[in-house]
Amino acid sequence: MFKIIENCISKKIQNNIKKTMFGTPRIFPWYFSEDVTYEKGKQKRPALFHEFVLKKYKINSDFLDIVKPIVKNKNIIRAKAILQLPLNKKTLNKKFDSPHVDFKEPHLVYLYYVINSDGYTLFFKNKKVIKKIKPKQGRLVIFNGSIYHTAQQPEKNKRCVINFNVDI
Repeated sequence: MFKIIENCISKKIQNNIKKTMFGTPRIFPWYFSEDVTYEKGKQKRPALFHEFVLKKYKINSDFLDIVKPIVKNKNIIRAKAILQLPLNKKTLNKKFDSPHVDFKEPHLVYLYYVINSDGYTLFFKNKKVIKKIKPKQGRLVIFNGSIYHTAQQPEKNKRCVINFNVDI
């Protein structure tokens, strides 16, 4: 059901991705979303994002080649990085974002953790959490895109993932 690969790419590539996204000079473009959840506007969880590939295979970023080694030769339907920052817990009405599937067409999700964080990824079956995975740099989680999943809001550290949707 889930495949977890530690250090799915070399440390050199991991560090290059991290340096590109967070290093100086600041060359990686992040874009603001007022609500990163799938219930837009309801949870008010701001985040930054970067879309490498728009849905339906449309390349949208000059930085795609840097992250492509994560999925090797898979056909990427959509790919985006999401950066969440710790928020004031008093403003949140839930501990985690809305459980969702990325889209209904059959696909696999390759979820890559850019950095270590405290914002777990949660997986659901019948509205119950069935698995929690801690973000760890270089870790890749592969799962069927029909599985409901979501992120816990980080409390101490920024949380950064690259979410690839690929053809089955």
